Amino acid sequence: MTTAQRRKPTAVFTAAVIALGAAACSSSSGAGTGGGPLSYDRVRSTALDLFKNRSTACPFGLDFTKAAADAGIGGAVAPAVTDGRSVKGNAGDGVPAQPWPSGATHPPTMTEMPATPPSAQITCSYTVGPSTVDVELLAVPKTDYGVSMMLPAIQRAGLLSVDQLSRFAGDRPAVGQTRLTPGQGTAAVSRVALRGEGDLVLLLSQNTAGADPDPALAGEPLRKAAETLAGQLH
Repeated sequence: MTTAQRRKPTAVFTAAVIALGAAACSSSSGAGTGGGPLSYDRVRSTALDLFKNRSTACPFGLDFTKAAADAGIGGAVAPAVTDGRSVKGNAGDGVPAQPWPSGATHPPTMTEMPATPPSAQITCSYTVGPSTVDVELLAVPKTDYGVSMMLPAIQRAGLLSVDQLSRFAGDRPAVGQTRLTPGQGTAAVSRVALRGEGDLVLLLSQNTAGADPDPALAGEPLRKAAETLAGQLH
């Protein structure tokens, strides 16, 4: 299987997981790690501000330098600038339910592809020695949908096959938990409690961009750094 084949999720799989997200996570309502004061509206307004204005500071108290040090990750940390930015924000308005692609199989009870809720995304990028890592936040106003909507990014960052992605989606972290992706462990996913309705997901990953993964930025140290970042959010 080629890298492109390994990383390409099917539209049917992703849409089905989004539709089933609430059921899969209905038991994940425990107290979150950090994030208490944050709301979806605050994340969205910050993302829109970062889309319009340049900033070198990751918002909400996120300090990757400290998180990396606490996790035992060595190497000098600095902002990774792309197109003049190291911190980026964006927001989407969502899409309504729509017909399935021609010939796609789907459960009889799911007559349409599910609607996608609005979302807000913020990415802070850093160099760690010769490598690059991304801290991505995704917030949605609908509870238990965040991980499902982030599956394509999780698959890409975790270098996952479709089977590995399916297993991760079925055993996603609960609110307040941080979990490594299977395989090479190049990504870690945290679910963070929001104030009010909604879902907040933090993805910490290597930005390999076709290069071989850096073992110093994988596995348990990466998970610990993501856990620390989740706890910093305020």
